[in-house]
Amino acid sequence: MSEAIRHSRAGLYHRVSTLDQDPQLASGEMYSAAHARGLEVLLDVAETGSGARNDRPGLQRVLGAARRGQVDTVIVWKLDRFGRSALDLLANIRILEDAGVRFISISQGLDVRPGGDPMSRLILVVLAGVAEFERELIGERTRLGLDKARRAGKRMGRPRGPRAPAPATVLLLRTQGLSWRAVARELACTVAAARRAAQRGQQGRAENGVGDPPSEVPESTGTE
Repeated sequence: MSEAIRHSRAGLYHRVSTLDQDPQLASGEMYSAAHARGLEVLLDVAETGSGARNDRPGLQRVLGAARRGQVDTVIVWKLDRFGRSALDLLANIRILEDAGVRFISISQGLDVRPGGDPMSRLILVVLAGVAEFERELIGERTRLGLDKARRAGKRMGRPRGPRAPAPATVLLLRTQGLSWRAVARELACTVAAARRAAQRGQQGRAENGVGDPPSEVPESTGTE
């Protein structure tokens, strides 16, 4: 079997993290790299879990496909997406080599073939160490940034509690005949919150001269 035919089935693996500016860009580049090499993409796995674990379901799915001979080439966007540490990364690539599977990392321009030359392996080891160092450096910068923000009294994370419903949405649902309870259930809020939103919507309409408020928004305090 020729080399071109032997390595014609590709599996893509990309782990989406908060540091990714455009996950779709990475995915598109991986597909382009596969097609440029004459590879047919048979497996596309996007991992959204934590990168701190080496037993991630998506990663294990790709490694399992390699062991079973379902793919001949595995393509990643960056080296640090294929292992949480340099040791894990090298161990995962060793699994691919034992299965006779080629490994390509787009960002580093790395192409590791089974039984490759010693220089390629040396480059891989060095790049794996650099990738781990960069990830730890980014993590440290993130922690320092969070600590600085906390010391400055900034609130971290999302606002607590449910978001207030949009006045226009509440008014629209009321004009469609929904009761206050039905509106609250539809918008995952309390009846009181829905009423307050409707009142804000009425006031906004009046201030902007947009006709009269809908008659379906009564001023009573009942739940219906």
